[in-house]
Amino acid sequence: MTALERWSLHLGAFLTALSGVAYGWLRYFGRAAGEFGLEPHPLQALAQHLHVLAAPVLLFALGMAVRGHLAAKLRVGAERRNTGLGMGLLILPMVASGYLLQVAVAPGWRLAWAWVHGSASLLFLLTYLGHGLSAWAEGAAGLSRPAPRLTD
Repeated sequence: MTALERWSLHLGAFLTALSGVAYGWLRYFGRAAGEFGLEPHPLQALAQHLHVLAAPVLLFALGMAVRGHLAAKLRVGAERRNTGLGMGLLILPMVASGYLLQVAVAPGWRLAWAWVHGSASLLFLLTYLGHGLSAWAEGAAGLSRPAPRLTD
């Protein structure tokens, strides 16, 4: 991965995770007492809009990472990290459920897609952090994996 691709991925993941966690927290734990009972937190809509705007940045960066990093590693049979494969497998349920959550109109389906999206996204975030920490630990220990040969 180039430095631009790596930083685009980090920025997209950070913005999407931050806005998603903020939205989830405000939606489920940030209710405010209003004149007629519990009301949504005033910042809930802002967090949701920021999440929907940040997600395409992450999706674009993930596309670059899958094409230039994951596919190259799989193609040459490079030694794998389980966290990288885990992230690759979590992309589809995370992204698909995020889009389906936006278009579902039945309350039951919205709840189902919300659970799938939240679970897949939290697992993706944890594996993303684990993948980065393992790469950092390898670099700090002086271990380096040989770069895969990219042949067309």
